Amino acid sequence: MHSVMMKLNLLMERIAEASKSPTEMRDIAARICRDYLTGAWKTIPAEELQMKRISGGLSNFLYYVSLPEQQKGGSTRASFSGSSCKRPRKNSYTNTLEPKEALLRIYGQTHGEHALETMLTESVVFTLLSERKLGPKLLGIFPGGRIEQYIPARALLTSELSDTKISLKIAEKMAAIHNLDIPVSKEPTWLWNTMDRWLKSAESTLKDFKKDQMNGNKQVPGAQIVTQLDLRAEVEWLKALVDAGDYPVVFSHNDLQEGNILFREGYAPPTPVDSFCSQTGSNDTINENGSAMTTGNSVHVSEPGSRKRLLDDSFENELDSTRDSVLSGTSQALSEQPCDGDPQLMIIDFEYCAYNYRGFDLANHFLEWTFDYTKPEAPFFYHKPEQYPTKEQKDKFTAEYLAQSYPGGPAPTTQDLAEIDREVKCFTMASHLFWSLWAIVNVYQEIEFGYWEYAICRLNQYEHCKKLYSELISNTGNFPITKPEK
Repeated sequence: MHSVMMKLNLLMERIAEASKSPTEMRDIAARICRDYLTGAWKTIPAEELQMKRISGGLSNFLYYVSLPEQQKGGSTRASFSGSSCKRPRKNSYTNTLEPKEALLRIYGQTHGEHALETMLTESVVFTLLSERKLGPKLLGIFPGGRIEQYIPARALLTSELSDTKISLKIAEKMAAIHNLDIPVSKEPTWLWNTMDRWLKSAESTLKDFKKDQMNGNKQVPGAQIVTQLDLRAEVEWLKALVDAGDYPVVFSHNDLQEGNILFREGYAPPTPVDSFCSQTGSNDTINENGSAMTTGNSVHVSEPGSRKRLLDDSFENELDSTRDSVLSGTSQALSEQPCDGDPQLMIIDFEYCAYNYRGFDLANHFLEWTFDYTKPEAPFFYHKPEQYPTKEQKDKFTAEYLAQSYPGGPAPTTQDLAEIDREVKCFTMASHLFWSLWAIVNVYQEIEFGYWEYAICRLNQYEHCKKLYSELISNTGNFPITKPEK
């Protein structure tokens, strides 16, 4: 297994180096598409491949690839003459629908004893979600990455999460994910195993940080909470608290924030997004945070940040920047789907998915109402605690979630809502602690983001929520009824 990971990491290092050169990256992309796709992809020269670098996550290289315009209008099925052979080769895929465009996802380097296991599990889950039309259509898997369906649309904005229609649709999508039966471990160990791995990495990161502080090279206001808090003890305390309860476990997304919720045009929520969401002419462009490359009448809009930062723009003119993939389990473009006035949403990026406590997915989503990752300057995010959902908003979301989770069952009762509210209050602490560790282990990433500031913010919120939760439990036996962000 170790040798396999070494080979994969060497491949990823080579691709990472090639990504700095548009010519080399285009050659690699053309070779991958030639091997794993059908029809015109088999013969397209690298220089004719249409390619755009897109915004992506912290651990992936993401590229949009498409056939030249003149080849998009041809036959939609693969066809091979075999002219260089004495006898045409009969291929099993000659009747396969040929995609005209795709997303090329290349994994970043992976480390740790569970890296290969995590990669394999993620690939299995992705495949199953694709088959069940709950995720992007899978077009190919190759060593070090995969090819996914691409459909133009855009990600939600943080401010849109509070729109009533959008919020209820997210609740419906969350319930659909939670109702899945996926053939992976059903034990809720993912949360603790992930934090344990991050704790090990955080220890070395914090040592380096303390050295930098002593040398005067790194001064971050408020960093005392990161360096002085016993993070491992906090994780152990939280695990003991959760183990003492009886919390439902479901297949969870675990990162249901606005950047991972895609939105088709046609429904207009009452937010400032209207100013740049309308379709534009074929040569129009919109700058970053709403950047779009238009192709015909389809608009490829850049997702507004999320926990994702744009890749290096050193050859932006060669490989145009566009947004992360808009993915669907159906081959029909979102712009072609009928619009009935309700928002059409789909969930993407299942890299953190696993069986986990139901309360974590719910609490984590509610907290994302308060984090906006579109700030153009450091630390590249806003924390807006006043945007945390009100009791009424949470109750509406929860009621819809329960109705979709148990179709045909009785309407959710006040007791049902209160039970989930208790889960949310407990796992609000888990979300803050989880993402603070994520931020700490990523502080030396080249991606421009205020990881230290984000860790400090989440840990301060964790401490506040823990104090409120502990006091009310010990004094009254009741759970907090005020907003955890206040």
